[in-house]
Amino acid sequence: MARGPVTGAGLAGLTIGFIVGLIIAWVLWPVEFTNADPADLRSVYKDDYVRMISAAFELDSDLGKARQRLSRLKLDNPAQTINALIAREKQTGKNSPAQTALTRLAQELSVPPTAQRASPSLTPSGPTPTATPTQPVPVFQLVERIQLTCQDEPETATLRFFARDAKGQDLPNVGIEIRWSSGDDTVYTGLKPERGVGFADYEAAPSEYSVTILNAQSASVSNLTVGPAPANCRADRGATPRGWKLIFQQK
Repeated sequence: MARGPVTGAGLAGLTIGFIVGLIIAWVLWPVEFTNADPADLRSVYKDDYVRMISAAFELDSDLGKARQRLSRLKLDNPAQTINALIAREKQTGKNSPAQTALTRLAQELSVPPTAQRASPSLTPSGPTPTATPTQPVPVFQLVERIQLTCQDEPETATLRFFARDAKGQDLPNVGIEIRWSSGDDTVYTGLKPERGVGFADYEAAPSEYSVTILNAQSASVSNLTVGPAPANCRADRGATPRGWKLIFQQK
């Protein structure tokens, strides 16, 4: 019978010691990690890390180093993470330096490492090598042009683009230049892989637009009028253009 009080006192002592230990470890002298693995960072800090990687790549253009840094984060889907950050930057309504850096990094990451241009090196003198034939410039044609209505775009007017190869397969990293009376902008396919690697879109204010495929033989598509959102979408009956769907395909 004498063992009961001793056990209770012991448990009370252990409990108090545990609480004091937590206070010391968490409040008074918390553990400070040094040389921590970037993969152990919380998601919000991983996002900041990706932004820093894109900013560094904007300065040194070292894609190999950028890939290595991204690999340290052990992201489940690096492309999706970068695209989400680009989308957040776009929500500010300004083409910020961070958005520019992230977009460039996303574009370059879509090219396999073996396709990167090698650094020039000195070669011993000898017979002049045979000239390598230049890669032909791709030729695109517009195969579908559909006007979108307020039922398709009830809130924000959008230009939707799809780029495909001659076999109808989606093409990533295709640049599309968008022009209007007071400015221009460029979007690239593949930045929203959930919509398809050949997809790109652009939020369009009321104006008249023209678009052209960059670095390719492509006729400019013009007279892409976007009107203001109608007060009554049902009564409008699709009369007001609220965007366009354009499908380009290689010949």
